[in-house]
This record gives sequence, structure tokens and C-alpha cells, in this order.
Amino acid sequence: MIRWRSLLVILLATLAASAARAQSYSLTEALHAGDCFRYDLNMTLKGELRVNKDGKPVSIPLAATAQHQFIERLLEVKSEKTPQKAARYYSIAKAITQVSGANHERTLRDERRLLVAQRDQAQFLCYSPAGAMTRDEKELASEHFDTLALAGLLPPAEVKLEETWKIPNETAQALCLYEGLISNELVAKLEQIEDGFAIISISGKTQGIDLGALVKETITATVRYAILPKRIVRLEWTQKDERDQGPASPASTLEATTIIQRQASAQPKELSDAALEAVPRGFEPPPALTLVYQADAKNRYDLAVTRDWQLVAQTDTHMVLRLLERGDLIAQATITAWPKADAGKHLEADEFKKITSETPGWQMDEIVEAGEMPGESGRYVYRISARGIMDEVKVIQYFYLIAGSNGDQVIITLTLKPNQASKLGTRDLTLVGSIGFPKKTE
Repeated sequence: MIRWRSLLVILLATLAASAARAQSYSLTEALHAGDCFRYDLNMTLKGELRVNKDGKPVSIPLAATAQHQFIERLLEVKSEKTPQKAARYYSIAKAITQVSGANHERTLRDERRLLVAQRDQAQFLCYSPAGAMTRDEKELASEHFDTLALAGLLPPAEVKLEETWKIPNETAQALCLYEGLISNELVAKLEQIEDGFAIISISGKTQGIDLGALVKETITATVRYAILPKRIVRLEWTQKDERDQGPASPASTLEATTIIQRQASAQPKELSDAALEAVPRGFEPPPALTLVYQADAKNRYDLAVTRDWQLVAQTDTHMVLRLLERGDLIAQATITAWPKADAGKHLEADEFKKITSETPGWQMDEIVEAGEMPGESGRYVYRISARGIMDEVKVIQYFYLIAGSNGDQVIITLTLKPNQASKLGTRDLTLVGSIGFPKKTE
């Protein structure tokens, strides 16, 4: 009799398991404008950068940690699972990056804790309604896991245990932070149902373009979905990146894990209608709100540039920016703080011409144009346009001398290939016009 009872228990368990596998589950989220969620994101990263030094490949160890805590209020929802725009208030936003043993910490200023995140036509934008963000702030807020795309991981229809579905291309592109998606092999699977939660696994590979570089990612992730409130409450997302060298980034091999805790929230006062009065309607904020503020390492000058200018190097003597358009390198700008002159004085034109002609690696063929340009607020601007050869490549170079009324001076050298001149347009003039000389405090 005992044996028969044991067999009966096994049989009943088997039937129960078969019934569970046959049952279908609706794992959806119904999202609406006004919904609020509290997020806690923690990321760890390790890997290496690969650069050329003295003609030889060099590996540079890289490690990073980041923590973000914020409440997100949905402002625009395309469908019940596709939020397009949200306001976020960050109580914590910090990241510490360690490169070759040197630490760099990034945080948000108090006046930049209220941010807007939006995705329109597959393009992601994060900005502050209070004004321009610093480059550190932009990267800190724009490059963490995109919570707007979270619901895209859920199945489009009812699924059974062990059933799989493909992650949509738009979701893969958003979560992998690609500017353009090449391929997507991400697949999700309903692994188990237990204690009121559905456990979903995600795995696969993707390829895409970021800052003009090819990136290949291998993803493994686990989603925890609460069945009764019908919400994703936790996600652990691990990705291994292989990045080729691009026009604004080195080659790298990286592995990062992000753990996301999520819960519904009441609307906080920081995201009330009154608090969001300054948030622009629609998806085209005033250009001034999307500028990126960058200061010289020694605070001798600053500038606010559009986001197509990428910072690729900064030292005590100069700053290097590269202008990218859909991943294509248009021009490089090298900004150098020049020794200060007496108030109201600046380099003379002939002296400036001599300095530009002696630029290392530069063989000038001809000066196409040279002359003083209109300057605002007592500034002096002199421009030289020249053709020649730089490192055995034919290029055009624009040299700008910008001097303030107190004798502050900056030289900008803009380098581009002749076939890129039409794409540059007047963006060099906008860059020159953004140069400012901060007042020195005594």
C-alpha cells in the first residue's frame, strides 16, 4: 500500500506539472500618462580599453560603479507598453570610474535633479528643463539602463511555461544604447511561475552602432514579474561588449551588470503639475536646453556645444572635440588656452599667422582667407582659412583667435577633409561663439 501511495503522489505531481505547462499566462503592463514608478539601479562594470601608444597596442584596465535612485512620471505613452516621454527626479545619481588606478566621480548638481527623458523616432534624449547640463551630467543621466523600454521585454500575447518570444528591435536598440541597430537575436523565455511571480530569462546577441563604432553585445538577463499587480518589479541585466575603435571612442572589451528594483509610486511633489510647468511640450525642446556645458581644466574658458560635438581628450593645455553626424566624422576641433595678454590686448594678426603656419605636422599650401570677424561684448575674433597637408592627408584648417576684453585668449584649430566642408556648414562659427571667459573670483 505504501508503494502505491508513493506512486500516486508522483503521478499527481506529474499531472500538476503538465497542467501548469499547458496553462497560458498574460504577462502585460498597462501604462498610462501620469503613472509613477520608483527605481533603484545599481551597476558594476569591468574590462579594458585598447589604444595605440607609440605605435603599439596598449590595454588600459577600466572599472566603474554607478547608483541611480529616481521616481519617474510618465508624460507621453504611445501605447500601453511604449512610454515615449517621462519626467524623472533623482534623489541619487552618482558614478565612479577607475581608469589605470585614477578615480573620476560624477554626480548631478541639485538644480539638475529634475530631468526629462524621451524617445522619439528611435532617438533618445535626456535634458534638464532648467538649462544646459555638463558633459558628466549628460552621460550620467543618459547612459544608464533605459527604463522607458522596460515593458518591451514582456510577451506580446499569452504564453505558456517554457514558451519563447523575440525581443522587439526597438526594445533591443534602446536597452543596448545603440544609435543604429544592425542585428538582434534576443529571445525571452517564461521559465517558471512561483509565489505569484513569473520568472523570465533573456539571452542572445546584438550588433549596433554607437558613436560611429561597431558594438557587439552578448546579453543574459532575468526578469521578475509580479502577476497580481501586473508589473515588472526586478531585472538583472548582464551584457558583454566588444567595441571597435570609433571616431570618438577607443576599442574596448567590457562586462557590466545592472540590477533594477522597481515599484509603483504615488506622485511626489517634485513631479507635480506645478513642478513640471517648465517642461516643454512635445518632443522638440528649445535648443538651449540640449546644449552640453564644458569647462577648461583650469577654468580659463568654457563653452556650451550641441550634442554632436564629442569630447575625446582634455588636458591642462587643450581640449579636443570631434563633430559626428550619424557616426560619420565631420571635423575635429582642438581648443587651446593661450597666454593671457594685457587688458584690451591680443595677439597681432601677423604673429597669429606665424603660429598657425608652424603647427606640428602641418604643411600649409595656401591661405584661402584671413581677417577679423565681428565679435560680441568687446571680443576680438580673427579667422584664417587654409589648405594644406596634415600627416600626409589633404585637409582644410580653420584657425580662430578669440580674445576677451580682459586679455583672455583661446585658439581653436578646426581640421576637416575637403569633402566634409559642406557638412560642417556654420557649426564652426557656433562653436566659436560659445566660447566664454569666466570671471575670476578674488
